[in-house]
Amino acid sequence: MGIQHVLLLLIYLDPLNVLLCAGTTTRNKNGSPRRKGKEVNSTVIAPVEPPRKVKPLKPEHDTCLGYYDVSGQFDKEFECNNTNHRYCCGSCYLRFCCDEKVKRIDQKSCRNIASPDWIQPTVPGPPEPTDNSYDPNLDQTNTTVYITCGVIIFVIIAGVAAKVAYDKATRPPQEMNVHR
Repeated sequence: MGIQHVLLLLIYLDPLNVLLCAGTTTRNKNGSPRRKGKEVNSTVIAPVEPPRKVKPLKPEHDTCLGYYDVSGQFDKEFECNNTNHRYCCGSCYLRFCCDEKVKRIDQKSCRNIASPDWIQPTVPGPPEPTDNSYDPNLDQTNTTVYITCGVIIFVIIAGVAAKVAYDKATRPPQEMNVHR
């Protein structure tokens, strides 16, 4: 940052300094206005105040906490900071962002933050024994193979027959030599 930038910064910040100094004048004993601060060459230097501690502003939007929905699926927490939809609304099992504060849900009263009891963890167990009762009447796989192969063979035979018929039809007529 060069000297030009510093000078421009001082020019832009000086009106703020004048406004601060103008509001800090008091009257001394003879009634003339007295300025707080130190004067140097008829320029008032405003006293430096210690910085004030500012409380951090509470965000103006809600956070919908993570919960288990009606199907047992865990939905992560999400922020409602999209334009006007700033409040967490809905029910304990379906939460969404809305724009009306009166529809806000009390999330601390919901009990579906922990995994529901009816959800069974999927642990692979031993496979169930299967009885090898094969019923050929219920098996449809062979029928499909037979039909497909039959159609393919029919098309091939029809093509060969058409080729033979075409060749016979386009062959030049032969002389008939009849011997007596």
